[in-house]
Amino acid sequence: MYLAALVLLVTPALANAAGVAVTGLRHSSTDARTRVVVDLSRGCDYTIDYLPDAAGILVRVEGAARTDAVGACAVDDGGVRSVNAFDRAGGVDVIIDLARPMSWKDFVLPASAGHPFRIVIDLTPATDAAEPPASTEQDPAPVVRRSGAERALVVAIDAGHGGRDAGATGRYGLVEKKLTLDIARRTAEILNRGGGNVQAVLTREGDTYLTLPERNERAEKKDADVFVSIHLNSAANSSARGAEIFFVAPAGAEHAASKALKSGEAAHDFGLDQSGNDDLVHILLDVNQQSVMARSEQLAESILESVRDRRLLPTRSVKQKSFSVLRTISMPSVLVEAGFLTNSADAKLLRDPAGREKIARAIADGIQAFHRAHPPQRTGDDAGRAVVHRVQRGDTLWELSRRYQTTVARLRELNGLRRSDGLRVGQEIVVQPGR
Repeated sequence: MYLAALVLLVTPALANAAGVAVTGLRHSSTDARTRVVVDLSRGCDYTIDYLPDAAGILVRVEGAARTDAVGACAVDDGGVRSVNAFDRAGGVDVIIDLARPMSWKDFVLPASAGHPFRIVIDLTPATDAAEPPASTEQDPAPVVRRSGAERALVVAIDAGHGGRDAGATGRYGLVEKKLTLDIARRTAEILNRGGGNVQAVLTREGDTYLTLPERNERAEKKDADVFVSIHLNSAANSSARGAEIFFVAPAGAEHAASKALKSGEAAHDFGLDQSGNDDLVHILLDVNQQSVMARSEQLAESILESVRDRRLLPTRSVKQKSFSVLRTISMPSVLVEAGFLTNSADAKLLRDPAGREKIARAIADGIQAFHRAHPPQRTGDDAGRAVVHRVQRGDTLWELSRRYQTTVARLRELNGLRRSDGLRVGQEIVVQPGR
């Protein structure tokens, strides 16, 4: 089939996720869109773009191989003919064969609740303005790009404890507040030397006592996109060891949401102080919080996987807990427990500057991998954050979907709109740009 030959025209990208398996191809169709799902054994980099003649879409899964069960899937829903996967040197190419011009949005979902890591591609009929580019003899191959707009990710690195709060103590006279600051500094230095893709800032740069709200406030003042708090563990049982990564539990998220609603902070944050529309504030808060929790889990998994790959410490699973420092509703947040001070093996690694450098490298690499796999969907302050749009004369759902880089289906879902519902001037609707 001609599609297989076209794969050879695409310039390969660098692979960096060796050992990844493509375990399945799935699809589903509605009147509004076709969804294609690529199941993977673990997270990895991928790129996506049109094929040279725009007759299909190419998803390049880097460093991957197919399992025997993965083969062609017929779709034939009027927009997509079929989906197939082909092995190549350095990875797997997934080809979506189009029956007509289609636009797409792609995103990833982490492994959870019995589901594998997934690349999801939602395809919708292309308008004239969104037609795929025609190929030329001078430039036959599409420009392979990463999903989402590239911009620097600002990471707040929070060294746990400090000042009068020493934290845990352990073997060799180790004190948590000193080690977390050293690891935080090293992590920030590694990220800031990494070429500008990720910018790190510290919540504390010395032996300073900060309350938990102050840590979040400092991160927000520095325009952080994500928050990583570094801690060290201790246990009565000296055999307990290893790294753990936490993100906020639902109870903690609900507590933060309730507090923000009661105080009026949420209404103020969304610019709805005077609106009196409590239902709208609730919807905005819920949409944003679900997005923050999902990205927090993705960040936690990425850091844990980086630590696991280096075999520095035994790794436990990603966990949820209602730590106060993780309850911010403004950005994805994780807490890294980078070993047990009460365990001789962990303590030996932590007291050695070279050991702390390795831990910092693992954390930094996990953050960078998260940014590669989940780049901000749009540039600007409202990237991915739900906002309120007041309908103006001439606004339609289709026009708003293009303006905010989202879909009509997502606008209907967020606002409980039926297909027969129109928009009225002055109506306030919830929009999540880039989603």
